[in-house]
Amino acid sequence: MAWTELATSAVEGGELVLYRAEDGVFMIRANGLELMNGHDHRSAEVLGQLAGEHALREARGREPRVLIGGLGLGYTLAGAAAALAGRGTIAVAEISDGVIAWYERYFEPSLFAARPSGARLVRADVGAFIRAAEAASYDAIALDVDNGPEAMVAAGNEHLYGADGLKALGSALTPGGLGLVWSGFEAPAFAARAEAAGFAVGCDRVAIPRRPGLYHYIYRLRRRA
Repeated sequence: MAWTELATSAVEGGELVLYRAEDGVFMIRANGLELMNGHDHRSAEVLGQLAGEHALREARGREPRVLIGGLGLGYTLAGAAAALAGRGTIAVAEISDGVIAWYERYFEPSLFAARPSGARLVRADVGAFIRAAEAASYDAIALDVDNGPEAMVAAGNEHLYGADGLKALGSALTPGGLGLVWSGFEAPAFAARAEAAGFAVGCDRVAIPRRPGLYHYIYRLRRRA
């Protein structure tokens, strides 16, 4: 399938490039490597859906609160918004001005008639955003940064998945809150670090419809009450 380059945006250590296919689907490459492809968006939607559903359960009568790290093509936000169905708030922390501009120009109009109620975009490094959050701020935090729990796009993302980042994640979650980490690969070392940081860890394997036999992975980090 032919892809047309639409725009580039500088990031720490390289650049992001936006492409659109003949069928209108978008793709972002980071330093020449495919970062996300709209043809394979199901796992991103599942990530957002899991965050929204868990937040609704944990809210117990109050308004649920969800944080998404990484805007991407907007599918994680779409999944969370569908699950919440107009309730609560969704903050999306995205470090790239370019990705935010692309979302507002290209992705949002194809996903929504209007921005979901309660959703806001924040130009911020999600790690710093989490560290600055008040204790027990979010019922669910979904991280879709890089290609999984290692630094690929920007070296600074590595702190998210180490001991300090996991400690900050736990502090920002409500008791019983859920952290979700999207990954393009199995990451047993990360799962072990999360266990050591005090989380109950599980992993969902999500099939990629257009790529039989291949999977994406969603790590579930449940804050122990």
